Amino acid sequence: MEYRIIGADLREYGPVDLEEIREWINEGRADANTLVCEMDEKQWIRLRDLPMVAGDLPNSAPKITGGMSKTGDGTIQISYLLPAILCTLFCCLPFGIAGIVFAAQANSKAQQGDLNGASLAASRAKLMCILSFVFGLLTIIYWFSSGEFQRLMDAMQETMPR
Repeated sequence: MEYRIIGADLREYGPVDLEEIREWINEGRADANTLVCEMDEKQWIRLRDLPMVAGDLPNSAPKITGGMSKTGDGTIQISYLLPAILCTLFCCLPFGIAGIVFAAQANSKAQQGDLNGASLAASRAKLMCILSFVFGLLTIIYWFSSGEFQRLMDAMQETMPR
């Protein structure tokens, strides 16, 4: 049976047979997320969902444990979920919430094997954590330097019994 395949350069190739697909897998030109379609069909599927080559794919799905995932090539991807939660609670709420959303997306995509998507979402979560921390720090600096803190302390002392 012959197939059409979307290469890493996002171009369509075909017709290719199963042996050629297996060669591409061995050469690293195709992986579990590579899209493939039978020549006379319109439905594209990922190579990991094609039973004839599923056994030829390297087992590179990451395992998520303790906020980190170790991929098949030995690299470790950090989950920014905990820092995003802490930034939401202690720094800047809007950026912290966005960080939580991106961190959750990164974890979900890593579990599905989409390492590029997981990396992109993790870098966005990291950016949101940094922005949350910076805006929280700027707010604290403004609070103390503007005299608002001193006014609050004076108001508290006036209301306290003597």
